[in-house]
Amino acid sequence: MNKTISVILTAAGNGSRIGAHKILMLIKGKPLIWYTLKHFSRVERVDETIVVAKQEDFEKLHSIAKDAGISIKTVKGGSERIISEYNGVMASKGDFIITHDGCRPFPPKRVIENVISAVIKYPAVTVGVHPTTSIKYSTGSYIQKSLTRKYTYMGQTPQGFRRNIIINALKKNIKKKFYIPTDDAELVANMGIKVRIVQGDEVNIKVTHPKDVFIAEKILEVYKA
Repeated sequence: MNKTISVILTAAGNGSRIGAHKILMLIKGKPLIWYTLKHFSRVERVDETIVVAKQEDFEKLHSIAKDAGISIKTVKGGSERIISEYNGVMASKGDFIITHDGCRPFPPKRVIENVISAVIKYPAVTVGVHPTTSIKYSTGSYIQKSLTRKYTYMGQTPQGFRRNIIINALKKNIKKKFYIPTDDAELVANMGIKVRIVQGDEVNIKVTHPKDVFIAEKILEVYKA
């Protein structure tokens, strides 16, 4: 029996670190989230795409989605990221849930497809790339230890979960008001569930700071993302 794949794009943030409404800011003439939607539009295995956003952005988002060639459902976000995500998951129909940062505009098709393939086999899946510089661990002003690059990853999205697993993880952390910034894979791992890792891609950046806009523009020039 075929299982339904739902994608949840979180796009309700304020963009305080970049000083602009990130998902709607223009990069090479297109809103940032246009690129995110365009990449997911290329994945045939996705059954529905839900964008969790501010209600005042709904009309604009549907227009952007139409231009990107994808149909979306919009859901109102909450005061915290995990609340927004919970709203999106509960509005979805998926047996498997793929979560992704709306401001991560260049997820390669093969990475999305690899996450979908993996989550059908494993309860939870995350994406990561090995760091290119030394990773140091510190609890204060002094280095406690160095972590071998071979065994460390920088986390990315998309991430994939069986429906009941991500719902339970979000419910648990919302109940205890655990709003410290982290990713969904960490919330699930803290419940004792093993998270499978899938190789990500260096172009799959998250636009957070002003310099990231410049990097995104250069990625578009080189990779035609």
